[in-house]
Parts: sequence; structure tokens; C-alpha cells
Amino acid sequence: QIQSISSFAAGINRLGSFHESLEDPALRHTGARESNIQTRIAQQLALNHVTLLTPNSERTLVRDLSFALEADQRLLIVGVSGSGKSSLLRAIAGLWTNGQGSIARPDTQEMLFLPQKPYMLLGSLRDQLLYPKRRRDLTDEDLIRVLAQVNLGDLPERVGGFDVEKDWASTLSLGEQQRLAFARILITQPRYAILDEATSALDVANEKLLYLQLQHLNTTYISVGHRPTLLAYHDLVLELQGNCAWQLWSVQEYGARLALAS
Repeated sequence: QIQSISSFAAGINRLGSFHESLEDPALRHTGARESNIQTRIAQQLALNHVTLLTPNSERTLVRDLSFALEADQRLLIVGVSGSGKSSLLRAIAGLWTNGQGSIARPDTQEMLFLPQKPYMLLGSLRDQLLYPKRRRDLTDEDLIRVLAQVNLGDLPERVGGFDVEKDWASTLSLGEQQRLAFARILITQPRYAILDEATSALDVANEKLLYLQLQHLNTTYISVGHRPTLLAYHDLVLELQGNCAWQLWSVQEYGARLALAS
């Protein structure tokens, strides 16, 4: 039942965020002085003394976080549930600004965000693949080749072609939706990809297949995940340790720490 459980967890996470955003704005003034994280456009991603608060300012998730990500580095964010992993990704995207510090990042046109539950828009299979930037230079053969790279080569024949319209969120399993979202990366080839548990419904073999495809692109990516198998596809690990604490490790250092703990 891993796909059903993952889908349910993703829905609960979105509802929790929605609930927090609907909290009485007056609560923001009961704690510390209200302030916002400043975001500016830059060539590379860097966080400078970022303190991240929940939307109602009742809790501090991360305090004084600073790191810079080089163009050829890949970052994995790990931590206990509720430590602020997904919230940090929202802050990088500019969707969550409650806190202090500054974030430098490329323009959102150069970034692609993959949530745990991918967005399935209304339209055809072709529309799903070409979202969010509709390239017109790709033939059906090109799209079939991309689908084969994410182990969905039989999908067009199975659903009736690229131009059939369906309720894709119910037609495709969560694992198929996640693989389809990875196909969007292979088509768009953004400078930065942000992956929020984007392979949670996949087995280890399919997860490996997708990350190996991603490594062949000139794309810097940040992942949130729990599986230790993800370490193989990253260079750095940002561990959110709870109680606002954090630690930045190389993959080798973090792997050695896990080995000692076991």
C-alpha cells in the first residue's frame, strides 16, 4: 500500500500547510517582531543567515542557516518529521517568507519544482509532458524516447495516444505521476530542480533510474528524502536536527556518521 500511503501523506501535508496559512494573521504579532526573508535573483543558490518561522510565527523551524551551492553540487536535505525540510524548499521558491535573512537564487523561470504529489493539469498526455514550458520542437518520437527514459515507454499506447484527455490524477498511480514529473525535467532541462520527496512512491530500482537520468543533465538539484539510497546521487547533506539546529555534511561524512550510528 506504499503508493496509497504516500498519496495520503502528501495530501495531509498540503492540508496542514493550507491550515497554517489560514491562521488568524493577528497571531503573527504575539511573538517576535514580524519580518520577512529577502530574496534576490543571482546565478547560484545561497542562503545567508536564514531563520525560518512557521506562518503564524509561533515556532522557529531553522535558525541562522547559511550555505552556498555551487553549480556542480547536489544537495540532499534530511531530518525528522516537522523539522522544516519542505518549508525550507518553499522559502527557496519564494512561497514562504516569514523569518529573517536572505536567499539568493536563479529566477524561477530557470527552476523546476517537483512536489511529492505532482501537479496533473487538465489536458492531454502531451500537455502533461510539456508542462510548464510548452516546447513545439518535440515530435511524438522525442516524447516516446523521454518516456522510455523514465520507464513509461508504453504509456501512450496504453492510454490511447498523446492527445487523449483524461483525469490523469486518477488514471495514473502516484508512482507513474512521479515518473511523469521526472520526464518534465528531462524535457525542460532547467538549471535547478527542487525535488520534495519526488520519488517517495517508487521502488529503489526506479528511483535509481530517474536520478541517473538526472545526473546526465546540466542541472543542479536539491532533494528532500528519507531513504539512505539517495546519498549516492548527492554531494552534500543538509541535516535539519530539530530544535532549530542544522548541520551541513559532505556525503562521505554523513554516510560515515550513519554507519557509526548503526
